[in-house]
Amino acid sequence: MGEVVPAEPTALLRRITIPVAAAVVLVVAAAWYATWTSADFLMAVMAPSTITSTDLALFFALLLVMMVAMMLPSAMPMILAYRGLTRLEAGQIVRPADALGTFAFVGAYFLVWGAFGVAALFALMALGILGPWTGVAVLIPAGTLVAAGAWQVTRTKAVCLKHCTSPMGFVMHHWRSGRVGAWRMGLRHSLYCVGCCWLFMIVLFVAGSMSLVWMGGLSIAILTEKLGVRTAFFSRMIGLVLLGLGALLGLGAVLVV
Repeated sequence: MGEVVPAEPTALLRRITIPVAAAVVLVVAAAWYATWTSADFLMAVMAPSTITSTDLALFFALLLVMMVAMMLPSAMPMILAYRGLTRLEAGQIVRPADALGTFAFVGAYFLVWGAFGVAALFALMALGILGPWTGVAVLIPAGTLVAAGAWQVTRTKAVCLKHCTSPMGFVMHHWRSGRVGAWRMGLRHSLYCVGCCWLFMIVLFVAGSMSLVWMGGLSIAILTEKLGVRTAFFSRMIGLVLLGLGALLGLGAVLVV
């Protein structure tokens, strides 16, 4: 009988093979480089102006790359859990891992994140929340940080985060066979992930202005939460940091006004 696929995120990561780990590192590094080289374009598109269809298509593609850079490390335990179970039948390892099924799972996950990014951009532009800000509107970035910090202690955040930090529980509970099933599972998982982290992305758009420093900080926060080690504690600590940053930013805006 083959080995049982481990349940905890950290245990799954410890069992990753060197070739897979190297491939993930290369993909994430390439995604960060592409995001860095396209930073000026991303910020230009976010400026309140007319966006052409070509700009939107390119923005969507770059958002997908950015999401790979930010989210792939934290998504790896779930991807490894799915990949491991595709090898099993009746609890035994009887076949190689389903590479195409894994690709379908991952593809659906990142397509949803890319779609969310584009929808969020349009919503923020329609509401006039993207800069430049004048008058009382200078408090918008601070308010976004405070909202993100408060979201950390909501019931919805806790439920979504639980699904993200229990890879085997999610995969076994929502299992669907075949490549179409893998696609559906990737879609479902992405919705829980968006529910968990959507305000992090809004913070990146509004307060962070797509800065690589903000991207890096939020990526670390997301990874820390999803490792499943003292999840509630780290989630609340991240919330406190966001609230503190929001208070400082708000104080600075008030003093400037």
